[in-house]
Order: sequence, then C-alpha cells, then structure tokens
Amino acid sequence: MSWTMTYRHPRLNGGSDIVVEGASRLEFRHGKVCRHRDFFDAGELLYEQVPLLGKVIRLLKRRMD
Repeated sequence: MSWTMTYRHPRLNGGSDIVVEGASRLEFRHGKVCRHRDFFDAGELLYEQVPLLGKVIRLLKRRMD
C-alpha cells in the first residue's frame, strides 16, 4: 500500500509542511493484519530538513540519479 505523510515542525523547513512518500507491507491471516512494515526515505523525512546537512544529502541524491 502506498501512502503520503505530511508533517510540520517549527524548526524544520521553516515550519512549512514536509511531505514524505512511503509504502507499507501488510500480511493478513484470517482476514486480519498479522504483520505490518513501513518503508520510507529517512533522509527525506528528517535529514534533508536540517539546514546544512540537508544540502549535503540533496547533493548526494542528485549525483546518484
């Protein structure tokens, strides 16, 4: 299942919304979720939002594209 998380923190991204795409893996047993795991980019979630560190992370991501 794909999802989009939106959050904001007064000290990150100038207090503006931060949007992170992710996905969840769900396993069902007898019609109920028995196992759940989320996958997302932790760098996008937090590290890219820290002013100096964010510039370095974004530079590295652009070079890998």
